[in-house]
Amino acid sequence: MRMTMEKLLQSARYIKENPSIPFLPLGSDNELAPVADFINELLQENRLLRQDNETSNHYIRQKIDQLLQVIGTIPLRPEELDNVSLIQLDPIGIITESFSQILDHQRQTNDQLELAMDETQAIFKSVGGGLLVLDAHKKIIAHNHTLEQMFDIKEAQICGLTCSDIICKGSLLEPCPFEELLQTGRTVSRVACFKVQPGHYNIVATPVKDRNNKIVRVVILYTDITELMATKEAVANEKERLALTLRSIAEGVVATDSDGGITLMNKVAEELTGWSRGEALGRAVCQIINIQKKEETDSCPDIFKKILSHNSGFKRVSQTTLISRNGQERLISLSAAPIRKETQSLPSGSILVFRDITQEKKMELKIINAQRIESLGIVAGGIAHDFNNLLTAILGNISLAKLLVDGNDKIVTLLNHTEQASCRAKNLTNQLLTFAKGGAPVTTLTSTRSLIEESARFSSSGSNITCHFFIPDNLWHIKVDEGQIGQVIQNLVINAVQAMINGGSVVIGADNIILDKNNENSLRAGRYIKIYVKDSGEGIESQHLDKIFEPYFTTKETGHGLGLAICYSIIKKHDGLITVESEQGTGSIFSLYLPAADQQLFELSGQELQPEKKESTLPRHDKLLVMDDEAIIRDIASQMLNYLGYSVELASDGQEALTKYRQAVKQGVPFAAVIMDLTIPGGMGGKETMEHLLRMDPEIKAIVSSGYAHDPIMADFRMHGFKGVLPKPFSMDKLSNILKRVLNDSDY
Repeated sequence: MRMTMEKLLQSARYIKENPSIPFLPLGSDNELAPVADFINELLQENRLLRQDNETSNHYIRQKIDQLLQVIGTIPLRPEELDNVSLIQLDPIGIITESFSQILDHQRQTNDQLELAMDETQAIFKSVGGGLLVLDAHKKIIAHNHTLEQMFDIKEAQICGLTCSDIICKGSLLEPCPFEELLQTGRTVSRVACFKVQPGHYNIVATPVKDRNNKIVRVVILYTDITELMATKEAVANEKERLALTLRSIAEGVVATDSDGGITLMNKVAEELTGWSRGEALGRAVCQIINIQKKEETDSCPDIFKKILSHNSGFKRVSQTTLISRNGQERLISLSAAPIRKETQSLPSGSILVFRDITQEKKMELKIINAQRIESLGIVAGGIAHDFNNLLTAILGNISLAKLLVDGNDKIVTLLNHTEQASCRAKNLTNQLLTFAKGGAPVTTLTSTRSLIEESARFSSSGSNITCHFFIPDNLWHIKVDEGQIGQVIQNLVINAVQAMINGGSVVIGADNIILDKNNENSLRAGRYIKIYVKDSGEGIESQHLDKIFEPYFTTKETGHGLGLAICYSIIKKHDGLITVESEQGTGSIFSLYLPAADQQLFELSGQELQPEKKESTLPRHDKLLVMDDEAIIRDIASQMLNYLGYSVELASDGQEALTKYRQAVKQGVPFAAVIMDLTIPGGMGGKETMEHLLRMDPEIKAIVSSGYAHDPIMADFRMHGFKGVLPKPFSMDKLSNILKRVLNDSDY
């Protein structure tokens, strides 16, 4: 049977689609045999090509799967991509391109990693401290050169060691920063001092964790802070010294910032302002330093505005008033200065220093007052001396005139009135002499209670006031000039009487007090008697309180302004103090502070206890020498002594007296007594003359006389060899009595 061409082609197509079927079995005699052979060859070649294609596709798929696995992608399934699509898409080309991009990115990443490594190494080398990188077992992985220098180690010595081996060297820190980091999982920072390595170090241990938050590395930075710690210690010591200085000085110190807010305040500033440091910090300085504005001083804002300006400098306010938080007013001296660094044009703050000068100003006023009184005393002493000389002549002449008047009562009455007026003038000179420079009270130990009561009752008698005494029975005694202290009490009671025009009561009291060395009155430490006189009058105006002890200051129309000034001078000369407290409408309190006497020394002298006896003027024939520079005194003394029966020789100065005394001794008719004036202007006075006379005649009987009744020599005449004292002015009776006592060696 012959196969047609159509069937041959059909069989060939079938064999092509079914590779397992054998090729066309045509014999050689068939006319289509050549065609069949050719078709078989084609089929065979097709089969081989298909086989190669399958093998290639399988290989391609296998390599694609391998690449996908490398890049982390699941392999392709055949149904996802047929062979035709596989060839068309060229996945190997795609993957190759991707790999090329990946490799490029990898190269860039590597370059960045290398740069980062270089930067890390640079940081590692340049960091200011020593660096250690440890694993989780404390083993050293890396370190920098600074660490080697800090702890004096070599790189070869670090291999295989732990941080404890090279840093702690057997002396472990407690607690260990590494162990603490492992326990907490957080960065640890601390300051440590190694026993084997002198100095202080700041240690910062930082963990390095993986994705599972597990610590795989630890980086430890060691920073040498030895100098910093030394600086801190020096600063701390300086702060302590500053704090100690601020606590110990008597001035208040306040520091501010550039806005005027308080940044520092010491204890004295707290006390003066009434603000505590905690309350004051941060507040405006002018809220704390409340300065009273006056015409002559700047206000607080003005002061700090100037201090904090460009061209500011030191500012001093010599005196102003500080009003504390509770309203108390104090006089202060204030200084302010800017705080400025060299590189700054404007101050960064200011320092204010102020000092309480309230007591200082009071003392200054007292000193000024004392100086005024002292200056007045120099003048008053001279005036009183000359006045007493004149009164001596007046009283002497009156005494003689009274003796010479024979039964004329009218003349005697006139002479008595004249004598009384002269005695009142004598009292005035005694007040003036209270101011005399160098005048010393003639002191005796006396009962303070008796002196107070007698003086107060005497000055209040005949007035419309009543004295109430508050004096303890155990009041200490005082050693004073009774006349002077009695005069002080009398003046104070008289002032009280004058202050209470409509009458009332005066409270007079005394207390025993003991003052320490830091007492507010600046008196010497010891025992004192405090005497006070309190009235219920109108009081003294505040502006007059600082002036009432000044000479000639008075608010009374008929006053002479000497009363309180005399009181001040008397108390000062007794090493005491007089003070006053007064408010308008509530009255005044005057207080006296007088040193108490030793109780064992209390015995009054006979002279103070016994009243002066009026002895008869019997004639005497003793020879006397009178020395005085005033002719009028020599004349009246001569007449008075002649009337008393004495023979008299006169000398105008010490040289003349010495000459006459020496001549009388040589002639064998020595003087029974010598009366010498203490002060001879331009010549030898009584003190120097007495020194020469004592060398000439140790048993000489000399009487010192002076118009300076309160001269120290008059108070302690026996210490200078005199047997008696005769203050000017003196009467006939006084002259007679003193001479008889001295000549008869009677107790004086």
